Amino acid sequence: MAKAKKGSGPLVALAGVRYPDLHLEEKILGPLGCRIVRGMADSPSAAIELCREAEAVLIGSVPDFTADVVEELGACRILSRAGIGVDNIDLDAAKKKGITVTNVPDYCIEEVSDHAMALILSFARKLSEGAGITEGGGWGIAPLRPIQPLNRSTLGIVGIGRIGSAIGRKARAFGMKILAHDPFAPDAAFKRLKAEAVGMAKLLRASDYITLHAPLIPKTRGMIDEAALKKMTNEAVLINVARGELIDEVALRKALRSGGIRGAGLDVLSEEPPSKKHPLLGIPGCVITPHSSWYSTAAMEELRRKSAEEVLRVLSGKKPKNRVA
Repeated sequence: MAKAKKGSGPLVALAGVRYPDLHLEEKILGPLGCRIVRGMADSPSAAIELCREAEAVLIGSVPDFTADVVEELGACRILSRAGIGVDNIDLDAAKKKGITVTNVPDYCIEEVSDHAMALILSFARKLSEGAGITEGGGWGIAPLRPIQPLNRSTLGIVGIGRIGSAIGRKARAFGMKILAHDPFAPDAAFKRLKAEAVGMAKLLRASDYITLHAPLIPKTRGMIDEAALKKMTNEAVLINVARGELIDEVALRKALRSGGIRGAGLDVLSEEPPSKKHPLLGIPGCVITPHSSWYSTAAMEELRRKSAEEVLRVLSGKKPKNRVA
């Protein structure tokens, strides 16, 4: 655990963030004279040690703030999640303690949707296969046949929030037909996206590419299981830039190895970083990137600024902009 910066103001803990420095946080929280500590908090005991006396905690994606951890936060007024998802925070426990929970729901929208579109394009044009042919001394299109143009392909979007809507907008620019499933979205959202609202079963059966943008909640955990994968065509490609736990990874491995679906492009896994025994490592047709879809220099700065500003608001007695609980 890093030592707190000298001062007499509130103690702010940064848990699980990997920032190269703290200049932005120090600038934003400086007017309150905040003392800042940080650590990876990669176990419950480490999280408690780091945050027990903090009046505010800024949380990355790695540490789990379970009920047991939250219970030990004696002075905390705000848990500011530096990210969109809050599945690593026990919201009920925070509510019982009277702790405000916030997130940053409107950053990295373009970055994540760009990444999803890049994965779709890579599979559509069979870039990995083509590069492998050239590196192996081959040439020509014969091994790549068939290739279908995107303007004759259908994209199924699961979840049409900010990121799902952005990928829909980009896919339309390539002439793709859009199907969408989102039980929480109003009819107007589908109309804006020019998407056909369908049930999950139809989306799985009728889509050439399926991209997941659902939140991780009990109902969505493992939603792409063996039964769901069997509904897809053997030419379907699954894209996931949301949460790894949305997919039953053992079932996906089986589907890829048996030819049940053509491919999968994943930026998230249920275990990050994956162990060498992870079921999807080294599986043909599976492209895995290191949870990098959210990142750009601009997105990183926006994330840091907005999450720190929520801490500033709450510690100054003001209402936060993006309260989750």
